[in-house]
Amino acid sequence: MIRNSLWNAMGLIIPSLFAIPAMAVMARVLGVEKFGIFMLTFSALGYAGIFDGGLTRAVIRSIAMNEDDEVANREVLGTASYSVLAMGTVGAALVYVGAGAIAGLLNVSTEVLAETIGALRVAALVIPVYLLSLVWFAYLEGKQRFVKLSVLKTVSGIVLTILPAAAVLIKPDLATALGALLLARLVTLVMAYRPCRTGLGAGVFHFRRATLRDLFRFGGWIAVSNIVSPIMGYVDRFILSNLLGAARVAFYAAPAEVVARMAVIPGAVSRTIFPMFSRQQSTSGGTARTASRGLLLICTAVAIPIFIGAEWLLDLWLGPPYGQESATLLRILLVGFVFNAVSQVPYSRIQALGHSRVTATLHLIELLPYLALLAILVREYGLIGAAIAWTVRMFADFLALQVLARRLVT
Repeated sequence: MIRNSLWNAMGLIIPSLFAIPAMAVMARVLGVEKFGIFMLTFSALGYAGIFDGGLTRAVIRSIAMNEDDEVANREVLGTASYSVLAMGTVGAALVYVGAGAIAGLLNVSTEVLAETIGALRVAALVIPVYLLSLVWFAYLEGKQRFVKLSVLKTVSGIVLTILPAAAVLIKPDLATALGALLLARLVTLVMAYRPCRTGLGAGVFHFRRATLRDLFRFGGWIAVSNIVSPIMGYVDRFILSNLLGAARVAFYAAPAEVVARMAVIPGAVSRTIFPMFSRQQSTSGGTARTASRGLLLICTAVAIPIFIGAEWLLDLWLGPPYGQESATLLRILLVGFVFNAVSQVPYSRIQALGHSRVTATLHLIELLPYLALLAILVREYGLIGAAIAWTVRMFADFLALQVLARRLVT
Protein backbone atom coordinates (compact mmCIF):
# COMPACT_ATOMS: atom_id res chain seq x y z
CA MET A 1 0.00 0.00 0.00
CA ILE A 2 2.79 2.43 0.92
CA ARG A 3 4.68 1.84 -2.32
CA ASN A 4 1.59 2.31 -4.48
CA SER A 5 0.57 5.40 -2.52
CA LEU A 6 4.01 6.90 -3.10
CA TRP A 7 3.74 6.27 -6.82
CA ASN A 8 0.29 7.84 -6.88
CA ALA A 9 1.59 10.82 -4.93
CA MET A 10 4.51 11.31 -7.28
CA GLY A 11 2.11 11.55 -10.19
CA LEU A 12 0.50 14.53 -8.48
CA ILE A 13 3.34 16.12 -6.49
CA ILE A 14 5.76 16.54 -9.39
CA PRO A 15 3.21 18.45 -11.53
CA SER A 16 2.46 20.60 -8.47
CA LEU A 17 6.10 21.69 -8.39
CA PHE A 18 5.61 23.02 -11.90
CA ALA A 19 2.20 24.48 -11.04
CA ILE A 20 3.56 26.77 -8.32
CA PRO A 21 5.75 28.91 -10.61
CA ALA A 22 3.23 28.59 -13.46
CA MET A 23 0.47 30.07 -11.30
CA ALA A 24 2.82 32.81 -10.14
CA VAL A 25 3.42 33.78 -13.77
CA MET A 26 -0.30 33.75 -14.55
CA ALA A 27 -1.19 35.80 -11.46
CA ARG A 28 1.23 38.53 -12.48
CA VAL A 29 0.45 38.51 -16.21
CA LEU A 30 -3.35 38.28 -16.03
CA GLY A 31 -3.90 40.54 -13.02
CA VAL A 32 -6.08 39.89 -9.98
CA GLU A 33 -9.53 39.73 -11.60
CA LYS A 34 -8.62 37.67 -14.67
CA PHE A 35 -6.51 35.34 -12.54
CA GLY A 36 -9.44 34.88 -10.16
CA ILE A 37 -11.74 34.03 -13.08
CA PHE A 38 -9.18 31.58 -14.51
CA MET A 39 -8.82 29.88 -11.13
CA LEU A 40 -12.60 29.56 -10.80
CA THR A 41 -12.85 28.04 -14.27
CA PHE A 42 -9.84 25.76 -13.80
CA SER A 43 -11.23 24.52 -10.48
CA ALA A 44 -14.69 23.94 -11.93
CA LEU A 45 -13.25 21.98 -14.87
CA GLY A 46 -11.34 19.82 -12.43
CA TYR A 47 -14.70 18.77 -11.06
CA ALA A 48 -16.41 18.23 -14.39
CA GLY A 49 -16.76 14.64 -13.19
CA ILE A 50 -20.32 15.59 -12.25
CA PHE A 51 -21.15 14.71 -15.87
CA ASP A 52 -19.76 11.15 -15.79
CA GLY A 53 -22.73 9.60 -14.03
CA GLY A 54 -20.43 8.03 -11.44
CA LEU A 55 -19.01 5.72 -14.10
CA THR A 56 -15.32 6.44 -13.47
CA ARG A 57 -15.49 5.17 -9.89
CA ALA A 58 -17.68 2.26 -11.02
CA VAL A 59 -15.09 1.31 -13.66
CA ILE A 60 -12.29 1.23 -11.07
CA ARG A 61 -14.33 -0.99 -8.76
CA SER A 62 -15.50 -3.32 -11.54
CA ILE A 63 -12.03 -3.83 -13.00
CA ALA A 64 -10.56 -4.41 -9.53
CA MET A 65 -13.22 -7.04 -8.77
CA ASN A 66 -13.01 -8.68 -12.22
CA GLU A 67 -9.23 -9.04 -11.86
CA ASP A 68 -8.01 -10.88 -14.99
CA ASP A 69 -11.36 -11.29 -16.76
CA GLU A 70 -10.41 -9.24 -19.82
CA VAL A 71 -13.70 -9.95 -21.61
CA ALA A 72 -15.64 -8.32 -18.78
CA ASN A 73 -13.11 -5.50 -18.53
CA ARG A 74 -13.41 -4.83 -22.26
CA GLU A 75 -17.16 -4.48 -21.93
CA VAL A 76 -16.87 -2.27 -18.85
CA LEU A 77 -14.38 0.14 -20.39
CA GLY A 78 -16.04 0.33 -23.80
CA THR A 79 -19.51 0.87 -22.35
CA ALA A 80 -18.26 3.53 -19.96
CA SER A 81 -16.33 5.31 -22.74
CA TYR A 82 -19.36 5.75 -24.97
CA SER A 83 -21.51 6.80 -22.05
CA VAL A 84 -19.23 9.49 -20.61
CA LEU A 85 -18.58 10.88 -24.08
CA ALA A 86 -22.32 11.36 -24.55
CA MET A 87 -22.84 12.86 -21.09
CA GLY A 88 -19.78 15.07 -21.43
CA THR A 89 -21.06 16.43 -24.72
CA VAL A 90 -24.35 17.35 -23.06
CA GLY A 91 -22.46 19.06 -20.23
CA ALA A 92 -20.31 20.98 -22.70
CA ALA A 93 -23.39 22.16 -24.58
CA LEU A 94 -25.00 23.41 -21.36
CA VAL A 95 -21.90 25.39 -20.38
CA TYR A 96 -21.43 26.76 -23.90
CA VAL A 97 -25.02 27.97 -24.18
CA GLY A 98 -25.08 29.28 -20.61
CA ALA A 99 -21.71 31.05 -20.71
CA GLY A 100 -23.30 34.49 -20.55
CA ALA A 101 -25.42 33.59 -17.53
CA ILE A 102 -22.42 32.05 -15.76
CA ALA A 103 -20.35 35.18 -16.34
CA GLY A 104 -23.19 37.25 -14.91
CA LEU A 105 -23.31 35.10 -11.78
CA LEU A 106 -19.58 35.62 -11.30
CA ASN A 107 -20.18 39.37 -11.10
CA VAL A 108 -17.21 40.19 -13.33
CA SER A 109 -16.49 43.77 -14.29
CA THR A 110 -17.80 45.10 -17.60
CA GLU A 111 -14.23 45.43 -18.90
CA VAL A 112 -13.68 41.66 -18.94
CA LEU A 113 -17.26 40.43 -19.42
CA ALA A 114 -16.99 39.63 -23.14
CA GLU A 115 -13.59 38.03 -22.64
CA THR A 116 -14.96 35.88 -19.82
CA ILE A 117 -17.90 34.64 -21.91
CA GLY A 118 -15.58 33.66 -24.76
CA ALA A 119 -13.24 31.89 -22.36
CA LEU A 120 -16.08 29.92 -20.79
CA ARG A 121 -17.14 28.68 -24.23
CA VAL A 122 -13.62 27.45 -24.87
CA ALA A 123 -13.62 25.81 -21.44
CA ALA A 124 -16.85 23.95 -22.28
CA LEU A 125 -14.99 21.96 -24.94
CA VAL A 126 -12.68 20.56 -22.26
CA ILE A 127 -15.47 18.63 -20.50
CA PRO A 128 -15.96 15.57 -22.79
CA VAL A 129 -12.22 15.27 -23.37
CA TYR A 130 -11.55 15.32 -19.63
CA LEU A 131 -14.25 12.75 -18.81
CA LEU A 132 -13.02 10.30 -21.42
CA SER A 133 -9.47 10.52 -20.10
CA LEU A 134 -10.74 9.82 -16.56
CA VAL A 135 -12.39 6.57 -17.67
CA TRP A 136 -9.29 5.43 -19.55
CA PHE A 137 -7.02 6.20 -16.60
CA ALA A 138 -9.50 4.24 -14.44
CA TYR A 139 -8.47 1.06 -16.26
CA LEU A 140 -4.90 1.33 -14.92
CA GLU A 141 -6.20 2.32 -11.49
CA GLY A 142 -8.50 -0.70 -11.25
CA LYS A 143 -5.64 -2.94 -12.37
CA GLN A 144 -3.48 -1.31 -9.65
CA ARG A 145 -0.77 -0.53 -12.21
CA PHE A 146 0.24 2.54 -10.27
CA VAL A 147 3.77 2.89 -11.66
CA LYS A 148 2.58 3.32 -15.23
CA LEU A 149 -0.34 5.47 -14.05
CA SER A 150 2.02 7.70 -12.08
CA VAL A 151 4.34 8.25 -15.05
CA LEU A 152 1.44 9.14 -17.32
CA LYS A 153 -0.15 11.49 -14.79
CA THR A 154 3.18 13.15 -14.09
CA VAL A 155 3.72 14.00 -17.73
CA SER A 156 0.11 15.03 -18.32
CA GLY A 157 0.06 17.13 -15.14
CA ILE A 158 3.17 19.03 -16.23
CA VAL A 159 1.63 19.69 -19.64
CA LEU A 160 -1.59 20.94 -18.01
CA THR A 161 0.28 23.49 -15.91
CA ILE A 162 2.95 24.63 -18.36
CA LEU A 163 0.86 25.21 -21.50
CA PRO A 164 -1.58 27.81 -20.05
CA ALA A 165 1.28 29.73 -18.40
CA ALA A 166 3.29 29.75 -21.62
CA ALA A 167 0.22 30.79 -23.61
CA VAL A 168 -0.53 33.90 -21.53
CA LEU A 169 3.04 35.08 -22.02
CA ILE A 170 2.27 35.17 -25.74
CA LYS A 171 -1.24 36.63 -25.43
CA PRO A 172 -2.42 37.61 -21.92
CA ASP A 173 -6.14 36.86 -22.06
CA LEU A 174 -8.49 34.22 -20.67
CA ALA A 175 -9.44 32.59 -23.98
CA THR A 176 -5.78 31.95 -24.77
CA ALA A 177 -5.17 30.42 -21.34
CA LEU A 178 -8.17 28.12 -21.59
CA GLY A 179 -7.44 27.25 -25.22
CA ALA A 180 -4.03 26.06 -24.07
CA LEU A 181 -5.74 24.05 -21.33
CA LEU A 182 -7.94 22.37 -23.97
CA LEU A 183 -4.85 21.45 -25.99
CA ALA A 184 -3.23 20.01 -22.85
CA ARG A 185 -6.34 17.90 -22.16
CA LEU A 186 -6.21 16.48 -25.69
CA VAL A 187 -2.59 15.46 -25.13
CA THR A 188 -3.65 13.80 -21.86
CA LEU A 189 -6.45 11.95 -23.65
CA VAL A 190 -4.02 10.37 -26.11
CA MET A 191 -1.74 9.33 -23.25
CA ALA A 192 -4.64 7.74 -21.33
CA TYR A 193 -5.83 5.79 -24.38
CA ARG A 194 -2.62 3.98 -25.24
CA PRO A 195 -2.42 1.56 -22.26
CA CYS A 196 -6.10 0.67 -22.69
CA ARG A 197 -5.54 -0.15 -26.35
CA THR A 198 -2.47 -2.20 -25.48
CA GLY A 199 -4.20 -4.14 -22.69
CA LEU A 200 -7.62 -4.70 -24.21
CA GLY A 201 -7.29 -4.22 -27.96
CA ALA A 202 -10.12 -3.22 -30.27
CA GLY A 203 -12.76 -4.32 -27.77
CA VAL A 204 -12.24 -1.13 -25.79
CA PHE A 205 -15.05 0.42 -27.79
CA HIS A 206 -17.61 -2.36 -27.37
CA PHE A 207 -20.90 -1.15 -25.84
CA ARG A 208 -23.20 -3.45 -23.85
CA ARG A 209 -26.47 -2.25 -22.35
CA ALA A 210 -26.50 -4.79 -19.50
CA THR A 211 -23.02 -3.65 -18.46
CA LEU A 212 -24.22 -0.05 -18.42
CA ARG A 213 -27.04 -1.02 -16.05
CA ASP A 214 -24.56 -2.72 -13.73
CA LEU A 215 -22.26 0.29 -13.75
CA PHE A 216 -25.09 2.71 -13.06
CA ARG A 217 -26.40 0.54 -10.23
CA PHE A 218 -23.26 1.46 -8.30
CA GLY A 219 -22.28 4.62 -10.15
CA GLY A 220 -25.69 6.28 -9.99
CA TRP A 221 -25.21 7.10 -6.31
CA ILE A 222 -21.62 8.08 -7.02
CA ALA A 223 -23.07 10.55 -9.52
CA VAL A 224 -25.10 12.13 -6.73
CA SER A 225 -21.90 12.57 -4.71
CA ASN A 226 -20.13 13.84 -7.82
CA ILE A 227 -22.76 16.55 -8.20
CA VAL A 228 -23.09 17.54 -4.55
CA SER A 229 -19.41 17.37 -3.55
CA PRO A 230 -18.16 19.90 -6.14
CA ILE A 231 -21.04 22.20 -5.25
CA MET A 232 -19.93 22.15 -1.62
CA GLY A 233 -16.27 22.24 -2.61
CA TYR A 234 -16.45 25.28 -4.86
CA VAL A 235 -19.65 27.12 -4.03
CA ASP A 236 -17.67 29.22 -1.54
CA ARG A 237 -15.78 30.87 -4.40
CA PHE A 238 -18.90 31.54 -6.42
CA ILE A 239 -20.71 33.01 -3.42
CA LEU A 240 -17.69 35.20 -2.67
CA SER A 241 -17.61 36.34 -6.29
CA ASN A 242 -21.32 37.13 -6.24
CA LEU A 243 -21.31 38.97 -2.89
CA LEU A 244 -17.85 40.57 -2.89
CA GLY A 245 -16.91 40.71 -6.60
CA ALA A 246 -14.62 38.57 -8.75
CA ALA A 247 -11.58 40.68 -7.84
CA ARG A 248 -11.76 39.45 -4.22
CA VAL A 249 -12.00 35.77 -5.16
CA ALA A 250 -8.32 35.54 -6.06
CA PHE A 251 -7.34 36.20 -2.43
CA TYR A 252 -9.41 33.19 -1.37
CA ALA A 253 -8.68 31.00 -4.41
CA ALA A 254 -4.91 31.23 -3.85
CA PRO A 255 -4.83 29.61 -0.37
CA ALA A 256 -7.59 27.24 -1.42
CA GLU A 257 -5.38 26.13 -4.30
CA VAL A 258 -2.51 25.51 -1.88
CA VAL A 259 -4.79 23.20 0.13
CA ALA A 260 -6.04 21.57 -3.07
CA ARG A 261 -2.46 20.84 -4.12
CA MET A 262 -1.76 19.35 -0.69
CA ALA A 263 -4.72 17.05 -1.22
CA VAL A 264 -2.50 14.99 -3.52
CA ILE A 265 -1.35 13.18 -0.37
CA PRO A 266 -4.73 11.81 0.80
CA GLY A 267 -5.78 11.55 -2.84
CA ALA A 268 -2.87 9.22 -3.59
CA VAL A 269 -3.73 7.01 -0.62
CA SER A 270 -7.42 7.00 -1.53
CA ARG A 271 -6.71 5.90 -5.09
CA THR A 272 -4.53 3.09 -3.73
CA ILE A 273 -6.89 1.76 -1.09
CA PHE A 274 -10.14 1.91 -3.07
CA PRO A 275 -9.29 -0.98 -5.43
CA MET A 276 -7.71 -2.80 -2.45
CA PHE A 277 -10.91 -2.40 -0.41
CA SER A 278 -12.95 -3.51 -3.45
CA ARG A 279 -11.05 -6.81 -3.52
CA GLN A 280 -10.76 -7.31 0.26
CA GLN A 281 -14.37 -6.29 1.08
CA SER A 282 -15.13 -7.08 4.77
CA THR A 283 -11.52 -8.04 5.56
CA SER A 284 -10.20 -4.50 4.96
CA GLY A 285 -10.09 -3.35 8.61
CA GLY A 286 -6.32 -3.58 9.01
CA THR A 287 -5.69 -1.64 5.81
CA ALA A 288 -8.14 1.06 6.94
CA ARG A 289 -6.45 1.53 10.32
CA THR A 290 -2.98 1.72 8.80
CA ALA A 291 -4.09 4.23 6.18
CA SER A 292 -5.89 6.45 8.71
CA ARG A 293 -2.94 6.65 11.09
CA GLY A 294 -0.49 7.25 8.29
CA LEU A 295 -2.57 10.04 6.77
CA LEU A 296 -3.04 11.79 10.10
CA LEU A 297 0.68 11.75 10.82
CA ILE A 298 1.87 12.77 7.36
CA CYS A 299 -0.73 15.46 6.67
CA THR A 300 -0.27 17.08 10.07
CA ALA A 301 3.50 17.12 9.58
CA VAL A 302 3.08 18.78 6.17
CA ALA A 303 0.48 21.30 7.38
CA ILE A 304 2.40 22.64 10.41
CA PRO A 305 5.29 24.39 8.59
CA ILE A 306 2.89 25.87 6.02
CA PHE A 307 0.66 27.08 8.87
CA ILE A 308 3.63 28.83 10.50
CA GLY A 309 5.04 30.37 7.31
CA ALA A 310 1.76 31.14 5.53
CA GLU A 311 2.33 34.86 4.95
CA TRP A 312 5.91 34.42 3.77
CA LEU A 313 4.91 31.57 1.44
CA LEU A 314 2.11 33.54 -0.22
CA ASP A 315 4.24 36.69 -0.56
CA LEU A 316 7.00 34.70 -2.22
CA TRP A 317 4.64 32.81 -4.48
CA LEU A 318 2.11 35.40 -5.68
CA GLY A 319 3.32 38.77 -4.41
CA PRO A 320 2.80 41.03 -1.35
CA PRO A 321 -0.99 41.58 -1.63
CA TYR A 322 -1.63 37.86 -1.22
CA GLY A 323 0.47 37.42 1.91
CA GLN A 324 -1.40 40.17 3.72
CA GLU A 325 -4.87 39.20 2.51
CA SER A 326 -4.68 35.40 2.42
CA ALA A 327 -2.38 34.12 5.20
CA THR A 328 -5.14 33.81 7.82
CA LEU A 329 -7.38 32.09 5.28
CA LEU A 330 -4.68 29.54 4.52
CA ARG A 331 -4.22 28.73 8.21
CA ILE A 332 -7.95 28.13 8.70
CA LEU A 333 -8.18 25.96 5.59
CA LEU A 334 -5.21 23.85 6.72
CA VAL A 335 -7.16 22.70 9.78
CA GLY A 336 -9.97 21.50 7.54
CA PHE A 337 -7.46 19.85 5.23
CA VAL A 338 -6.25 17.48 7.97
CA PHE A 339 -9.80 16.35 8.80
CA ASN A 340 -10.61 15.94 5.11
CA ALA A 341 -7.45 13.90 4.54
CA VAL A 342 -8.26 11.30 7.19
CA SER A 343 -11.91 11.10 6.10
CA GLN A 344 -10.82 9.70 2.72
CA VAL A 345 -10.27 6.30 4.34
CA PRO A 346 -13.82 5.65 5.63
CA TYR A 347 -15.20 7.29 2.48
CA SER A 348 -13.30 4.87 0.21
CA ARG A 349 -14.13 1.88 2.39
CA ILE A 350 -17.87 2.59 2.43
CA GLN A 351 -17.96 2.88 -1.36
CA ALA A 352 -15.77 -0.18 -1.96
CA LEU A 353 -18.23 -2.24 0.09
CA GLY A 354 -20.93 -1.20 -2.38
CA HIS A 355 -22.65 1.38 -0.16
CA SER A 356 -22.34 4.35 -2.52
CA ARG A 357 -25.91 5.31 -1.57
CA VAL A 358 -24.74 6.01 2.00
CA THR A 359 -22.06 8.52 1.03
CA ALA A 360 -24.40 10.19 -1.46
CA THR A 361 -27.13 10.53 1.16
CA LEU A 362 -24.65 12.02 3.62
CA HIS A 363 -23.62 14.65 1.07
CA LEU A 364 -27.25 15.52 0.39
CA ILE A 365 -27.89 15.94 4.12
CA GLU A 366 -24.84 18.21 4.46
CA LEU A 367 -25.62 20.44 1.48
CA LEU A 368 -28.30 22.83 2.74
CA PRO A 369 -26.82 23.36 6.23
CA TYR A 370 -23.45 24.10 4.65
CA LEU A 371 -24.90 26.58 2.15
CA ALA A 372 -26.75 28.35 4.95
CA LEU A 373 -23.66 28.48 7.16
CA LEU A 374 -21.55 29.70 4.25
CA ALA A 375 -23.96 32.49 3.31
CA ILE A 376 -24.22 33.68 6.92
CA LEU A 377 -20.49 33.65 7.59
CA VAL A 378 -19.55 35.28 4.28
CA ARG A 379 -22.00 38.12 4.90
CA GLU A 380 -20.67 38.61 8.43
CA TYR A 381 -16.95 37.97 7.99
CA GLY A 382 -16.22 37.98 4.25
CA LEU A 383 -13.33 35.80 3.10
CA ILE A 384 -12.56 34.52 6.60
CA GLY A 385 -16.17 33.44 6.99
CA ALA A 386 -15.90 31.26 3.89
CA ALA A 387 -12.75 29.59 5.22
CA ILE A 388 -14.38 28.89 8.60
CA ALA A 389 -17.49 27.41 6.96
CA TRP A 390 -15.39 25.07 4.80
CA THR A 391 -13.35 23.85 7.77
CA VAL A 392 -16.47 23.25 9.88
CA ARG A 393 -17.89 21.13 7.06
CA MET A 394 -14.69 19.09 6.81
CA PHE A 395 -14.86 18.32 10.53
CA ALA A 396 -18.54 17.34 10.39
CA ASP A 397 -17.94 15.15 7.34
CA PHE A 398 -15.02 13.43 9.06
CA LEU A 399 -17.11 12.54 12.13
CA ALA A 400 -20.07 11.29 10.10
CA LEU A 401 -17.97 9.07 7.82
CA GLN A 402 -16.11 7.50 10.75
CA VAL A 403 -19.39 6.57 12.45
CA LEU A 404 -20.99 5.25 9.26
CA ALA A 405 -17.99 3.13 8.27
CA ARG A 406 -17.92 1.41 11.66
CA ARG A 407 -21.64 0.65 11.58
CA LEU A 408 -21.63 -0.71 8.04
CA VAL A 409 -18.69 -3.04 8.65
CA THR A 410 -19.89 -4.39 11.98
